[in-house]
Amino acid sequence: MSSPSLTLEYKHLLTHCPTGVLLVPTSNPLTFTGSIFLRRGAYQNSIYKFRVVLPEGYNGPGKFPEVYFEGMVPFNPMVRPADGFLDVKSGFFSWNEGEMEGKCFLVSLLTYVKKIFYIKRFGVERDSVEIGILGCQEIDRKYFANMEAAELFVQDREEYDRRLMENVRESQEKVYEDGGSWKFFSRRGGEVKDSILKKMNDIAGQDDTKGAKGDEILEAVKVCKEDLN
Repeated sequence: MSSPSLTLEYKHLLTHCPTGVLLVPTSNPLTFTGSIFLRRGAYQNSIYKFRVVLPEGYNGPGKFPEVYFEGMVPFNPMVRPADGFLDVKSGFFSWNEGEMEGKCFLVSLLTYVKKIFYIKRFGVERDSVEIGILGCQEIDRKYFANMEAAELFVQDREEYDRRLMENVRESQEKVYEDGGSWKFFSRRGGEVKDSILKKMNDIAGQDDTKGAKGDEILEAVKVCKEDLN
């Protein structure tokens, strides 16, 4: 990572990364590859891979990161099913105003990525859908990348739950398939991946809301990368 501020951000993740989330730099200083392991809620036991692409001038006005889920795309109102795109702008409305609280640092970005899996309430009112997420009370339909999922949630909850459970199951079955750049998501890296998952569960304990001890997790990832090279 060539940017000193970005390097500091990444170091900050060592102690503040959301539980169950991993993010690792790539050879491109503005691209990161990540994964999320969900231990509770509707997506319990699901595993999703994603990619974070930072723009030139990252953290400046109008400079939004891009997040793409790779491989198995989550069945989620906030994720575009065609390409796995997650529009992070819906989580940071004041970003363009240049206010500090509106900026999206890596830790807040990953927190948002995790939060979309814990949406508990949708409500339809005219052409908008209410959701309780990041303090926002109402978001226009245009902010939902998967309107089928959003509409099923409020119109046919049984079908929504069925589709979601099918998606969770497939996320487990297809974790070794192509789509994403995590080396330990392979048959060869399976044992190392399992050891990392055990480490994450040991660290998180019974509290899925705690910040992970990222230095220990990333040390496990470092060992994983060394074993696979």
